[in-house]
Amino acid sequence: MRARKKISNLLLKNYLISSLIMFFIFLVFFFGTIAMWVTLYFPINMMMSSEDSKLVAENIISKDYKNINIEEILKVNGWIEILDKDLKVVYTKGKAEVKRSQYSRDELNKMLIKMSAQDMFTQEKFIYSIAYDEDKDFYLLVYLPNDKYFNSGIKKAPVFISVRLFFITAILLYIIIFTIIMIIYAKLTSRNLTKPLKELMNGVKSISKGDYSARINVRSKNEFGNLGYAFNLMVEKIEEERKLKEKSEENRRRLIMDISHDLKNPLVSIRGYSNLLVNNHNLDEEERIKYLNIIEKNSIRINDLITDLFELSKFESIDFELSLKKENICEFLRELIAIYIPSMEEKNIEYNFVIPEKAIYANFDYYSLDRAIGNLISNSIRYNPSHTKLNIEVEEFENIVKIVVQDNGIGIPKDLSEDIFNPFVRVDTSRNSRSGGTGLGLTITKTIVEKHGGRVYLESDIHKGCKFTIVLNK
Repeated sequence: MRARKKISNLLLKNYLISSLIMFFIFLVFFFGTIAMWVTLYFPINMMMSSEDSKLVAENIISKDYKNINIEEILKVNGWIEILDKDLKVVYTKGKAEVKRSQYSRDELNKMLIKMSAQDMFTQEKFIYSIAYDEDKDFYLLVYLPNDKYFNSGIKKAPVFISVRLFFITAILLYIIIFTIIMIIYAKLTSRNLTKPLKELMNGVKSISKGDYSARINVRSKNEFGNLGYAFNLMVEKIEEERKLKEKSEENRRRLIMDISHDLKNPLVSIRGYSNLLVNNHNLDEEERIKYLNIIEKNSIRINDLITDLFELSKFESIDFELSLKKENICEFLRELIAIYIPSMEEKNIEYNFVIPEKAIYANFDYYSLDRAIGNLISNSIRYNPSHTKLNIEVEEFENIVKIVVQDNGIGIPKDLSEDIFNPFVRVDTSRNSRSGGTGLGLTITKTIVEKHGGRVYLESDIHKGCKFTIVLNK
């Protein structure tokens, strides 16, 4: 598995990032608040909240309204209006954005009421203040544009009250925005933990329901990734074991059925002919000999079957150990083939052997390998017609030795090329009965070869012969 990051590193990274986010938001709000205060409050608040502010009508009113000093008002693009006792506009100074010639008494009263509630958050377009000169009987209206530059200082409220309110509002806003951002960030980063856990839980639920094909796809480069890989590997092993168990159970049931079948036929025959001989005393000698031969033949079949079953059980046992010795495999094959030459000649088998003269050494169990290769040779002689060509060849490579047993006889269908090594798998059941085979020879051959750490495979087709290849490690 690839080197992966640790979850602890992921959590540390999330902690550092969240700390940086918190610090960044704090800096933005801190300096932003200071900047807003300096920009929005300080210049005008100091001017308007002081007793001699030149922006407030009460502080600049004069008997001679034409000589009123409005320099500070003009600096902020404001203007003044003078109303006589009939509330007519008799004098305007500054660039008035709204030109009026007359005010009603109700309008003036409403302006006086609203004036006390004006601050920087008002929705009015202008902030204004009003003063009245009793001697000359006129009103002074000061208009200032409400561009969010002014604050409650127009009410002459103490400065510290506005500052406290402003900073409390800023802190609350900071807490709200920080909480929202951290919730969103936590939601996003927590997916790195919750998503693989959900994947694992779904996989566990599927396995608990018996679905061993379930796999989880965890792409995390940390312990979750390792856990996902290990989980999938575990499920694969369980699935393989389950399939092997099912296959083993099926093979066991089939083996019992095949053994029962193969034992039943000759036993029925033996019992029938024995009963005939015992109960019928009028049989002549020729018939008696004929029935006894049948009994003997079926007895031999039963004995061969039991012998092969015993050997197969022995070779498949985990306690069975080969007696390996380093020997010349070429000489071993010459001695083995010599045993079968009389049978070949008796059946007119045309044989050809390609075995190197030089010695090729390998570690093998003499008796077991004799049985394995002998099964292939005897099958080729037993099941093929006369004049079949049989070739046995040995090839040496760097680390392996190949032993090829090939004939051009009746062959085996391609779809049986692998199953033919299973117990009691036969091309033609009736043919086995006639020839006396037990159906276990190729199974024993495969078991012995695999015990040697080698492999055996078949290349064949019906009516095209068989080519068995045994590969052994030198």
